[in-house]
Amino acid sequence: MSATVKLTKREEQIAELLAWGASKKEVPDLLPVKPGRGPIAIQTVENTVRNIYEKLGIQKVNELSAWYFVTHFSIPASLNPLKKRIISILLLLIIIPSEVASLGYFIRPTSSARIIRAARIRARRKEESTFEII
Repeated sequence: MSATVKLTKREEQIAELLAWGASKKEVPDLLPVKPGRGPIAIQTVENTVRNIYEKLGIQKVNELSAWYFVTHFSIPASLNPLKKRIISILLLLIIIPSEVASLGYFIRPTSSARIIRAARIRARRKEESTFEII
């Protein structure tokens, strides 16, 4: 992966969309349309992506995302493993509380409606089956 490669304006636009998670089929609809022309074809996007991959020496969209964020947001490509772990732990500490808080809506109560309903039915049957002998 080379950080010194220059891409054309169109390649930059496509690389940005792919780095942010757009699929190759979504790219033509998301690109700005030139005056007097329609959107570009999916095949054109695929050819352009192939050219981008060749220029950068990469093979996957994940590598393209890494290249894009390293070059556009001044992220050093060679973070040492300790820094990576510390950053990962900090991000987890930020994300975990919100995830745990949202789990409250999905936790099933201990006595479900089915168990309560079954207990009511058993109680009714018991009441109906008791007789008084005169």
